[in-house]
Amino acid sequence: MPHVQTDRQDAPSTQATSPLLQVEHLTTAFHTGRGRVTAIDDVSFSILPGQTLGLVGESGCGKSVTALSIMRLLPPAAAEIVSGSIRFDGRELLTLPESAMRSVRGNDISMIFQEPMTSLNPVFRIGEQVAEAIRLHTGRKKQEAWDDAVALLRQVGIPAPERRAREYPHQMSGGMRQRVMIAMALACSPRLIIADEPTTALDVTIQGQILDLMRELAQTRNAALMLITHDLGVVAETAENVIVMYAGRIVEQAPVTDLFATPLHPYTQGLMRSIPPLPGSGSRTEDQRPSRLETIHGTVPPLHALPTGCTFSDRCPHAFPRCRESEPPMAVCGAHHVRCWLHEQQ
Repeated sequence: MPHVQTDRQDAPSTQATSPLLQVEHLTTAFHTGRGRVTAIDDVSFSILPGQTLGLVGESGCGKSVTALSIMRLLPPAAAEIVSGSIRFDGRELLTLPESAMRSVRGNDISMIFQEPMTSLNPVFRIGEQVAEAIRLHTGRKKQEAWDDAVALLRQVGIPAPERRAREYPHQMSGGMRQRVMIAMALACSPRLIIADEPTTALDVTIQGQILDLMRELAQTRNAALMLITHDLGVVAETAENVIVMYAGRIVEQAPVTDLFATPLHPYTQGLMRSIPPLPGSGSRTEDQRPSRLETIHGTVPPLHALPTGCTFSDRCPHAFPRCRESEPPMAVCGAHHVRCWLHEQQ
């Protein structure tokens, strides 16, 4: 099992014991031509103030739907939250009127989307878009909001922010556009930042800069960070706790050091084997490293045709008859929560 290095500075431990965000038994479904399809099923987790939670899994496993459910941004004609609870700072978000939820978005919870070019308006200047977010949520006057926007661009590391604020999105690089999205997310000092694949379209060097920036800003503001990604290396460097999702369900949850040291679910183990060992990790010598990375057999099943029993059973190398007969419950194994019959007795 390759080892991913996690030699990073952890965020200072918070004194808070009450979750800032608490999601319980959340189930969200889409209305399709094949009928109602469950996209996330019985998802539960919590985030403390100042904590970073990583949410990982292959495309289509339900990560983004989980985030959009929390923000209540799913299209009402196509999707619905069937059951569950989403509590932010003790307040139930699912029963809030839409007018109150609009106040929560931006003020209390902000979201950084995957592709900044589709999130930024191409016909408005960068500074105008950041200033609009400030004016919308704070009521500040136009010049005050502009000054605040320039200050935010400076804070997120954009050089010559006074000049850059007057440019259009197409005049900026991908990394700079992502910094603009972070500035917009921080405009009203939210207590929770949800980042959905924030570094996917960026090269490796810029990825590291953006991740360092988000982590630093979250720590200095004591904001919680929910990081959605398929990149385990990003999780190893950034998160304190990790959730692994598969086919709409949580299959493993653990502190980041425990998860990378001893992954328990066969799906998590497969994800670990599919990434190269980092230099200096000590897991393999140069001549021991395989010429090709291992892959997980098969693909994520379509949500309208999930296998009976464990949803990973048709791809799992350890599956036995019980796995195909009934779905395993979530078992507690030390610091891990894992949904697998192999660990049910523990």
